[in-house]
Amino acid sequence: MATEPTMIEIDCLEAWLESFITNFNQSSNKQLLAKICVGINAIIQHDDFEQIADSHCSYYKMKNYWLWRYNSA
Repeated sequence: MATEPTMIEIDCLEAWLESFITNFNQSSNKQLLAKICVGINAIIQHDDFEQIADSHCSYYKMKNYWLWRYNSA
């Protein structure tokens, strides 16, 4: 019997991302950078991403910035 995976609300993903960034600002390390990148990707790939259409450009800029930080660490 196959079950459908539970979709995490985009608001929760944004809250987690905010938490990761706050933690990174307090204690920077590569693991937190990786979590930030994964969080941004999860938001961009979420089915409800279109609902926050005004933020599209910002999320892609954030993705580039944090990926650069990760690769530079």
